[in-house]
Amino acid sequence: MGKRMRIVERRVGDVTILQLIGRLELEDGDTMLRDAINALVAEGRVKIVLDMKEVTRLDSAGIGMLVSKLLTARRGDGNLKLLNPTARTDRLMEITKLNTIFEIFKDEEAAVRSFGGPSAAAV
Repeated sequence: MGKRMRIVERRVGDVTILQLIGRLELEDGDTMLRDAINALVAEGRVKIVLDMKEVTRLDSAGIGMLVSKLLTARRGDGNLKLLNPTARTDRLMEITKLNTIFEIFKDEEAAVRSFGGPSAAAV
């Protein structure tokens, strides 16, 4: 049994940032991510950023879950955006053309601002 993925949740205003740590793959990370995002959307927290800088592995099940949860957030009148993908994840997004569907950011503040609300630095 591999190391289970961990998810650390925090908020910046009305945006929820989920820091993914570990493997986003079949029967581990994908179901954990599904449950976390389903719970957020059920609470009406539909502005979601996934910080992926500590994702050590991403497989087709993980990619499928990202797409599925993007649709879940959008059905709830929200959005799901990606932050800090690793070079490998970035390449997978390019190969699968998912970089044309997801908004991908290298800067957390820019990701939060992209939802159109006040930024943490706003006066």
